[in-house]
Amino acid sequence: MKGSKNHNFGKHLSEETKRKLSESHKGAKNSSWKGGMTPENRRIRNSFESNLWRKSVLQRDNLTCQKCGQFGGRLVIHHINNFAEFPELRFIAENGITLCDKCHREFHKKYGEHNNTKEQLENFIK
Repeated sequence: MKGSKNHNFGKHLSEETKRKLSESHKGAKNSSWKGGMTPENRRIRNSFESNLWRKSVLQRDNLTCQKCGQFGGRLVIHHINNFAEFPELRFIAENGITLCDKCHREFHKKYGEHNNTKEQLENFIK
């Protein structure tokens, strides 16, 4: 149902009702609940350490894509040595490089999503 045909059209919910609705869908009450288990990859990538790593690489690279020179916009921090194969290097700033979203997609289109190497990145940046 769209627009004025919807029986809730134009109605506003109170803050209390919004809070109750929110609480009614949290945790085990949510249809996507999987027993409280967050996949390890997502847990690691959303961690405090990961956020600090991203910020430090962005700051070092002056918010600039190292391939095309774009300043700001949609920037991605790319792991130079593979995230999966080198867990000890995941949060080392020297293992990250700033790429714009377009260049990052271009890199993975050319070299694939897995087992990427430092040499591939060096060739791509040239």
